[in-house]
Amino acid sequence: MSLKKFHSGDIINSVLATKPEINFIVHKGRVFLQRERPSSGDFLNAIKHVDSGHISLYEMNVNRPADSMISSYIEKSSTRYAFGSVTGSQFDDDSIYEFGDKIINAYPLSASISRIYIPHGPSHPSGDPSPYGVIHGHYTTVHANKKYIRALQNPISSTGRFGVTSDYGHLTQSSVNLICIPGIFYGSSVSPGSIELNHYITGALYATARDLYSDGRIIQTYPTTGSQIGVAIYNQGILALTSSDNLVTDGTGYVDNFLSDSATTGSTWLTFGTGMSQVGTAVTSGSAVSSSYSVSFKGVSNIPTMTMFAYSEKGEDNFSHNPTFLKSTVGARAELTEDQYVESKRDVKKINKSVYADYEEEFDNNTYISKVGIYDENRNLIAVATLANPIKKTEKRDFMIKMKMDF
Repeated sequence: MSLKKFHSGDIINSVLATKPEINFIVHKGRVFLQRERPSSGDFLNAIKHVDSGHISLYEMNVNRPADSMISSYIEKSSTRYAFGSVTGSQFDDDSIYEFGDKIINAYPLSASISRIYIPHGPSHPSGDPSPYGVIHGHYTTVHANKKYIRALQNPISSTGRFGVTSDYGHLTQSSVNLICIPGIFYGSSVSPGSIELNHYITGALYATARDLYSDGRIIQTYPTTGSQIGVAIYNQGILALTSSDNLVTDGTGYVDNFLSDSATTGSTWLTFGTGMSQVGTAVTSGSAVSSSYSVSFKGVSNIPTMTMFAYSEKGEDNFSHNPTFLKSTVGARAELTEDQYVESKRDVKKINKSVYADYEEEFDNNTYISKVGIYDENRNLIAVATLANPIKKTEKRDFMIKMKMDF
């Protein structure tokens, strides 16, 4: 085995950008990912132990029995260490956790698309509430979900491209329907120009919207084209839908329990995604069984890639430490005396053969390169590249072996 050092031009670092296509379908309060179908009549994934429309984070408990699931835990102690999902009041409540108890973080953790509905109203409280409970003047409270739209002021204002800017101001008072996509689905960002939203009623397509110009504006393209119905925040994977126009204009008068379990309203982009898991203060909606939705987009996943070139030049790498490289000997292979240790002379095994019958070719020192080991500066083996087919290395031939590593 010979060690050779990589030179400056032998290593190339690059980034491979991939754009995986993702599709969510929402129907009857269930979410389905990548048009998944059940294999046994139940969408519960018994292999990964997650519901339909979800992806298992960290791939924990894959194909494990339900009664032997693994989980992480922290013992309650004076260090006050706990998982982020445990609040301070829960930690201090001895009826929940006593000192020495295990605070368990159960696996599998999962992620799926979700929705935040922000109703019309002020974004900041006004007036002067007294600490003694007396209200001086007119005091206006705000909906708890308004904090989500306030947190998006900078991302929304900086979403525009090519001179097109997004107006955040009107969103502070308006109703907003936030469709939230976890980063595990899209990677670095959502690919501009790839978003498509479809609204179906009893299986028939009634409305379509896309980020038509790849500038963050979501434009309705069916049945009418041109009106902006929301804003796409690509880096954070958030779609802010704001249009309250009725999507059913065929005279059927279709209404459903989109925003209440008792009162009915028309179908708009503000009701898009009814049935998704909700974040924050949830809207108490009905089943809306006649409506279904699809959210399609492409992600941008940047994969760092290292390309390495290893060279086996003429006259190099023509010796092997493999025991089969040498001919076997008759009798003892080594002799040990008081003065010395001497190994028996062994010849290199001849493996080259003639193409002619009853003719023996002259000896040719050949080897076959099957693997290339990659070492760090301390000569620790960190990777092994295996060739699909071993290459025949003669003393008169040289090779360049190209290797690629993704991480």
